[in-house]
Amino acid sequence: MDDGSLLEDCVRSVLARHAPDDWQVSPGEFWCQVRPAGTSTRVQGWKLHLSATPLSAVLVLARSAEVLARRRCTFKFASTLGRVAELTSRQADRGAGGKFITVYPECGDRELRELAEELDEATRGLPGPGILSDRPYRPGSLVHYRFGVYRGVTVLGNEATYEAMLMAPDGSLVLDRRAAWFSPPPWAPEDPFTAQRTAPPAADGTDPERPKPVRLDDRYVVDEVIRHAFTGGVYRATDTRTAAPVIVKQARPHTGNTLAGQDARDTRRHEAAMLELFASSGLTPRPVALFEQQGDLFLVQEAVAGVTLRQWVARHIAPDDGGTWGLSPDTARHLAARLVDLVELVHREGFVIRDFTPNNVMVTEDRELRLIDLELLARPGEQVLRAYTPGYAAPEQVHAPVTGAAPGPAADLHGLGATFFHLLTGADPLLAPDEPPVRPDRQRIEHWLGHVCPGNPAARELAPVVLDLLHEEPARRPGLADVRRAVADGPGAAVVLAAAPAGLKQLTDDSLDHLLATMDRDAAEWLWAPQPSGTNSGTNDDPFTVQNGAAGILGVLARACRTAPDPALREAVATAADWIVQRCGREPRVLPGLYFGRSGTAWALLDAAEVLADGELADRAAELARRVPMCWPNPDICHGTAGAGMTQLRFWEATGADDFLDRAREAAAAVMSAAVRHDGLVHWQIPRNWPSGLAGLVHHGFAHGIAGIGAFLLAAGRATDDPACHETADAAARTLLAQVELDDGAAYWTSGPSSRVRRTNWCSGSSGVGTFLLRAGQDSDDPQLQEGLQKGLQEAAGQAALAVRRSRWHTATAQCHGLAGDGEFLLDLAQASGQQRYHHWAEELATAIQVRHTLRDGRMLAPDETGLSAGPAYGTGLAGVLAFLLRLRDGGPRMWLPRVFTGPDRPGEQHRDRTREGVTWDGA
Repeated sequence: MDDGSLLEDCVRSVLARHAPDDWQVSPGEFWCQVRPAGTSTRVQGWKLHLSATPLSAVLVLARSAEVLARRRCTFKFASTLGRVAELTSRQADRGAGGKFITVYPECGDRELRELAEELDEATRGLPGPGILSDRPYRPGSLVHYRFGVYRGVTVLGNEATYEAMLMAPDGSLVLDRRAAWFSPPPWAPEDPFTAQRTAPPAADGTDPERPKPVRLDDRYVVDEVIRHAFTGGVYRATDTRTAAPVIVKQARPHTGNTLAGQDARDTRRHEAAMLELFASSGLTPRPVALFEQQGDLFLVQEAVAGVTLRQWVARHIAPDDGGTWGLSPDTARHLAARLVDLVELVHREGFVIRDFTPNNVMVTEDRELRLIDLELLARPGEQVLRAYTPGYAAPEQVHAPVTGAAPGPAADLHGLGATFFHLLTGADPLLAPDEPPVRPDRQRIEHWLGHVCPGNPAARELAPVVLDLLHEEPARRPGLADVRRAVADGPGAAVVLAAAPAGLKQLTDDSLDHLLATMDRDAAEWLWAPQPSGTNSGTNDDPFTVQNGAAGILGVLARACRTAPDPALREAVATAADWIVQRCGREPRVLPGLYFGRSGTAWALLDAAEVLADGELADRAAELARRVPMCWPNPDICHGTAGAGMTQLRFWEATGADDFLDRAREAAAAVMSAAVRHDGLVHWQIPRNWPSGLAGLVHHGFAHGIAGIGAFLLAAGRATDDPACHETADAAARTLLAQVELDDGAAYWTSGPSSRVRRTNWCSGSSGVGTFLLRAGQDSDDPQLQEGLQKGLQEAAGQAALAVRRSRWHTATAQCHGLAGDGEFLLDLAQASGQQRYHHWAEELATAIQVRHTLRDGRMLAPDETGLSAGPAYGTGLAGVLAFLLRLRDGGPRMWLPRVFTGPDRPGEQHRDRTREGVTWDGA
């Protein structure tokens, strides 16, 4: 299915009849570009897209290419049938899904209409999905159109990604937003096909500007979206005839296709048949209706009262506070037995589930279980499209062909074992593969359980059956009867697994060695190759940032060199710094952010200059820092003004130059002028019209919101003794204290006022908010206010620490959204309070990272935030984990924070020791 030459050969055979030497065919990782020699491409305009299914793609491409070659039109197409399948799958971006061929016509409106008509005639009757971001040439046509970029104006966008931008009539640059509805910019030329300028509402009622009640089959009123997908959404709805809540599952035509000609509608019909088959069991939802409306198929089923097993475990698993944790053995055995019942039910009817996970099981109020999402059920050996959830699929599923025979019942036994693992730990058994393969996954899960079992009685009792079920060989997995007996035996089956050595030293040393070994000193674009992901290779990102680029890794190498000045490490620091200096100036646009802008680049170069005692490099770093703008529409740390201001304070501390302090004052004034105040509280909103995916965001966290901005104002107030900075920072702290959500002594925050999901990470949750509140409580001179913020220090910061400790077994590994950033916060607490328990908790988080390690060329590495690879980036990958491990080992301050923030001093004391005295710690 992924034969890369099939579609390309098809196009070349067509071009062979149309002066083949006059065409350029340029295959790429995802797209293959086809261009007539000597033609130019306009910046933007009305362009055409053609959709296809994997089964129709060759014919659609051959017929379209004939038309396009004759008219000498530039076009591109998805390079393989596998890519076509991705573009029509549930995982496809709704604004980009279905776009198999993109045509860039260099002609007027009349010729454009003629071209669209020819393409429509050439492909009429062939199957392909509708393209949500476009308008169809006619109802049912594969030809669609929208106004967008051709080559665009490529610039470094506001999120530090190179983007092809539209140019408005006034010369301003505008993001080419690919919404899941037809939405040309208001200044776009008249629609060449309808002579209209106003876009109609979205066909699926999802236009956020004009939400309307959706009524399906004149009976079911949609109340809430559970999930949007290119293949069709899933909704909570009300049956107006019975007033009963129902779940409605939509299937769009010609999406989710297989080479056998089936699509998402067939999948929904199959699911309806499975629901009907098992309706009398009481262990699955009851089917209610199956109908078509406007070409889409809708399955309506009973809404099971309860939550998914994943949600239930998150709410009910006793936290690991250093004693006994997990579910009680009785509860674990009860639920494990009910999970066996679900698998047994399906196997008894001769089917396999193929995707048995905590997301596909509901827990009712009386702790009974229901199996939901029956769409993948199949008979063993039946031809199916490969589908699975990483971490839960048996090896024979993962390594099966894209289209092939459904696995046997033993595959569900593996899924059952993985679901048992989640039930016992709250974690997904997700492991990045060793390269080359060295250890079986079962051995790695055993190592993981070795750290979980000592404090988790239920895990101790059920670990043996978990490991048996996760055996790599299907024939070695126990049958359901044996599993049921093992679960029922309870304490008699208990086994305490010996925990393997933590290996933190090896993880630290190998991570550093890996970064040195994978640095490509001769690379033109990326000093460390980015980790590719889907249609994005990562190479469109700015290669010099802290978050994803060379600056973040350089900063970590400089930190390592500061404590262990190895000659090879010093050489690597010098080489990386020189590589950045020689290349970063080629980008004329200077973004201000600390993590996604040139502020972080300058900071990393300064760190390197200090380690190398290189005055010239320090001057280059200062020069770059002085180019950073101090007033920016986005006020946050990662992308905006607060991050720029933090960097100016860092350079002021390093150089004593007053202009850096003046620039920090300027940034502080800009941030305070953007504050939105109400009843003594404060927040910041990224402007709604800002050309960025962050537009309109109001966040609590450190990366994009109140905590990070408050941290900068706190630091600026300490440096300048500006009462306005102190007052606004105090208001930010009070705001966050007002938004805290307490749960059994732990403090959580949602990402923002509109979110209901509680988070613990640095970016958007407890550890980032705690980082700010920890320091805010040391700052105020107002006795009454000090008492309130001291509570924020003693209680909220300590409770935030408890939240991140409790999350360690089911949180990703990285700095931005995971354990490395959480661990840094615990080390902050340890340093500020002098209490060793926080350092011990940080060690626990490091161990939780280590148990998931992967081996790459014999080196022990932490996985990145995907859990499936080991990318090098600071914010999302290995370098950020290494920064935490180095600090855990060697001590020292946290990276990317000026000392005026991390210490309690007042102006003029920035070079004194930062040990806080006289603070009583009552936090958890």
